[in-house]
Amino acid sequence: PADSKAKRYVLQYRREIVNESDDGAFETLSRSLTSAQARKRNLSDADGTGFRFRVRSTDADADGDGDDESFHWISHPDPFHLTPTQSEAARMGAPRAAPDGAHAALVSWSGDAASGGPPYELQMRENGAGAAWATVASSLSSSKVRKKNLRAASGYQFRVRPSKGDGVFSPPSDPRPFGGLSTGVQNFFHSLSGGRLRKNGSSASTSLEDALANKEFVLLYASAHWCGPCRQFTPQLAQFYRSVRSSATPDGAEVVFLSADHDEGGFDSYYREMPWLAVPFGEDAREDIMSLIRVRGIPMLTVLDGRNGKILDDNAVGKPLDLNRWRALAKQK
Repeated sequence: PADSKAKRYVLQYRREIVNESDDGAFETLSRSLTSAQARKRNLSDADGTGFRFRVRSTDADADGDGDDESFHWISHPDPFHLTPTQSEAARMGAPRAAPDGAHAALVSWSGDAASGGPPYELQMRENGAGAAWATVASSLSSSKVRKKNLRAASGYQFRVRPSKGDGVFSPPSDPRPFGGLSTGVQNFFHSLSGGRLRKNGSSASTSLEDALANKEFVLLYASAHWCGPCRQFTPQLAQFYRSVRSSATPDGAEVVFLSADHDEGGFDSYYREMPWLAVPFGEDAREDIMSLIRVRGIPMLTVLDGRNGKILDDNAVGKPLDLNRWRALAKQK
């Protein structure tokens, strides 16, 4: 586990001792680790004896000066063993964990008969030094599962293996947090009485938190069906939106439609052309949000930083719709 008082860590390792003639001396891998996790490559364990690692805190600076060797070493009860070559070849690939609403992840993996499954065993752990793996499910027939209540700010990792036999687990997924909706973004929707948004250009709805949690950017789109420039811009925005959703960063941006139509019929007709979210026409929040972002003319596309709700661009209409441009603006705020 991490030591809050440590400036750095000293990490050492050695081969497991089998015979009295074996050299039991530890070899130092690093004297200046700033993280409570490390990776050691190029290990060879042909005889299968395994390795032992030990670590201690240090109050030394980066050059090693001031090291207090009174800090105790921490080790593990059993030696670590490398995965045999044959087992490594049959090992499943790392699963992918993608945000799927507030504090939730959709975990998926490639699985077929060649991998030995289904069923599958799925495990998870918090992303932190010394965190233990816990079984989510021991016999999954599907190659994807939704996991909720992921509230640790440090994030989580997942790994999977076939339930049958004694196979090794896959490499872990990349560590990442699965947060909720930022307070800054939520403040724009404080008067949303039902707490729900319309979705996918239909009458279906979703909760505000599930819809906007983990989005890098939230785009507030004020528009109306009677507005000619709006009807010209909406297809451009839709093309951009679909490209983001089908990219490697599908949570890069989410759009929320704020209707400036004169009646609900106009709103319904126009919204059917849109693939994103919308504040229901009858909600006071629709006009409240347009007042907050100071809509004076339409179309207007206000870009919010999804992490904190800060306005990055008052109106992106007529400018490049580019995630990297908004990322650069976010760094300047």
